Amino acid sequence: MNQQKEQKRILGLTSATCTVVCSMIGAGIFMATGLYAAEIGSVVGILIVWGISGLLALCGSFCAIELASIWPEAGGNYIYIRNIFGRCMGFLAGFTMAFIGFTGSIAFVAGSFGSHMEEMLPLMSSQLYASSAVLIITAIHLVGVREGNSVNIFGAVFKITLLLGFIVFGFSVDSSASESPNFDQVIIQKSLYDQIILYSAAIASTSFAFQGNMATSFIAGEIIKPEKNLSRSMLLGVGIVTILYMLVNGVYLWAAKPFEMVGPDGEGIESIGFFVAERLFGKSIGVIANIMIMIVFFLTIGVSMMIGSRVIYSMAKRGELPKKIAKLNKGGSPYNALSLMFLLSLILIWSTELRELLESVGTLVILTTGVAVLGVIILRIQKPNIHRPVKLPFYPLPPIVFILLTLWIVLGVMSTNLTSVILIIGVLIAGLVLWFGFAKKHSIPDENN
Repeated sequence: MNQQKEQKRILGLTSATCTVVCSMIGAGIFMATGLYAAEIGSVVGILIVWGISGLLALCGSFCAIELASIWPEAGGNYIYIRNIFGRCMGFLAGFTMAFIGFTGSIAFVAGSFGSHMEEMLPLMSSQLYASSAVLIITAIHLVGVREGNSVNIFGAVFKITLLLGFIVFGFSVDSSASESPNFDQVIIQKSLYDQIILYSAAIASTSFAFQGNMATSFIAGEIIKPEKNLSRSMLLGVGIVTILYMLVNGVYLWAAKPFEMVGPDGEGIESIGFFVAERLFGKSIGVIANIMIMIVFFLTIGVSMMIGSRVIYSMAKRGELPKKIAKLNKGGSPYNALSLMFLLSLILIWSTELRELLESVGTLVILTTGVAVLGVIILRIQKPNIHRPVKLPFYPLPPIVFILLTLWIVLGVMSTNLTSVILIIGVLIAGLVLWFGFAKKHSIPDENN
């Protein structure tokens, strides 16, 4: 197999922005609201949850822009945490993101795709449909960077067009939301503590929909003029997606009040996008909308595959994973890293439930990003004179806001969700075992540290 030794910078601003947009718009926007809407019970509360998640993403992006301008190479938060807090912390962050965060994202999105496919065409199990989707996307990315990027560009255009169409046509029909005279009494009965915990869990879930706001920082080694295009792509992507998300949730609430967003079993509706499409447009149009949403799920898998494999590639390049994982094919793709992502995704697809993945992966991603954001403050104190091509605006407000929101979300989720606690502790233990058992002996210090 022909190989290239180093990554080439071939992705411009359009490609980088499309990567962010395609990465962010996925299963989250079509599922998260329905999972917690009835519990929150307030139209304003739902919009607040999505607004806070957007603010969290924006603050995180501002911080990533400064760090990415200092270290414009593949790996994103793995590189930043490694360079600021040391190789052990960097390894734990990279291990958490690549082996749980991104693979969990792939498994959740693919699992959502599989569930919809099984419902529409019950020829195979949802797991088989999900596994087939991941296999096809992996094969495309194995061909090369340009081929994988072409899927991202198409995905971004398709997703924006779909959401805009959903928004325009959704508001063009009469509202189908009803009223409940007794529902306000249910809201009043909730204690302040219960509401704080509920909102933290809801924000953790919706934050999954914003995962990908820092996408270009993970593929920085392949971006042309990273000093300019990294910041522009992240801010453009987050701005576009946040506006679309708020409008889509407006359509959801135009179709149904929060207390209506429950299934026959009394649980929150997983497929809120499909539920609203049927309610507003009728069953025939609802089926078409379901197909469109499945295409969105399918196109989202590739971005997580692309980003996660670059983290694994970067770790292997520094000796913290077997060296052969860092090999690139003639198309520039880290083929062994992609293959490893594929296998790990299959394990999660066949062994976990969708809701468990959504909240747990969202919490892990926020926690890891929170450490990287804290690094912005640490670096300003320890190395005030280090060259920063792009400086964080409104410092220190964005990192402080992000860290405070992160602590609230993580503590709230961990106090109520035993699965998340077990997963986080298990990941950290597994990471430490790998670090002291293998990675520490072979880890290569960076020259700039």
